[in-house]
Amino acid sequence: MSLTVDPKKMLELESLIFQKSGLKKEEADTVADNLVQAEMRGIHSHGLIQTENYSKLMRAKKINPHSQIKIVQDGPGTTVFDADHAPGSVAGKIAMAKTIEKAKKNGVAITTVRNATHFGFAAYYAMDALPENMIGMAFTSTGLAVAPFGGYDKVLGTNPICVAVPAGKKRPIVFDAATSNVAFNKIFFAYTEGKSIPDDWALTKDGKTTTNPADVITGGGPQLPFGGYKGYGLDLIVFIMTTLLSGTSVLDGQGDTTAECTDKIGYNFAAIDISRFTNIESFKQNIDITIERIKTSQKREGVQEIFVPGEIEYNNHERQTKEGLFISDGIAGKIRAALEQTEITAKLEDIAI
Repeated sequence: MSLTVDPKKMLELESLIFQKSGLKKEEADTVADNLVQAEMRGIHSHGLIQTENYSKLMRAKKINPHSQIKIVQDGPGTTVFDADHAPGSVAGKIAMAKTIEKAKKNGVAITTVRNATHFGFAAYYAMDALPENMIGMAFTSTGLAVAPFGGYDKVLGTNPICVAVPAGKKRPIVFDAATSNVAFNKIFFAYTEGKSIPDDWALTKDGKTTTNPADVITGGGPQLPFGGYKGYGLDLIVFIMTTLLSGTSVLDGQGDTTAECTDKIGYNFAAIDISRFTNIESFKQNIDITIERIKTSQKREGVQEIFVPGEIEYNNHERQTKEGLFISDGIAGKIRAALEQTEITAKLEDIAI
């Protein structure tokens, strides 16, 4: 049964689930915030639908609830972290904070993270640069899910790209998108909700087009890159900038063992201090002018409004802050399952409004 809940109480309930799954409260709060913020922004594929999955992975120690995140390589404007398979949002926040800290000193900084896990929606990290008058970037590799242009073997991830740019009086520009036609979790969301998918999102295991999300979720079919060869090329570049630049090998084992292991997850974060390149107020004003030009440009037939990247998500967040957080049937089921599995007696209905 779907319902609308208090966002703050939802955050507390999610945190409790992750504490019961083995995390310290501070880390559980971060993971919970990641999922709730995604849900508030309307990014359902990376929001509360992940609750049960994250909890299971923590209890199975595949997401390490007792991780020791550490710096393994350090430079004036560069950092490499070993996440020790920590919750992605915990490692990601630490890494992005270090990136911003170094960008304040050096103008530009880049951080990579190895031995990472799923980190949720990329804007969660890139947007941390906005209050510092910086451009923030966040990229991650994922498990193998995407076919190369022209093929149907799963040899790449959905590998998203996010860039957050501060504005003046306008809201920031936040571009956050997978290099696959859609994020894997959008297909998982459709599968959970019992809905079909467009025929350009994925293929069956034997390379045929499909509108059935089960062909991907349970059938092993690959996703497709967006924009044909262009998305495929960007997908490959993100893999290089995250997994490989973080020092992760595509070969697993030692000595004569050369088994391929190309689905290890890595991150890449970057921060650019705009004031090191141009006057910050002039830059923001120009961003505002650019946004206004886009918003007031001529619309094609049937188009009510032109949106800039991130605008719809900001609108969703503002609306649900006022009206409450809507939880669909499928997502509610995942949360209820996690509550039961962690032996929490509290119910979703307790925080309904």
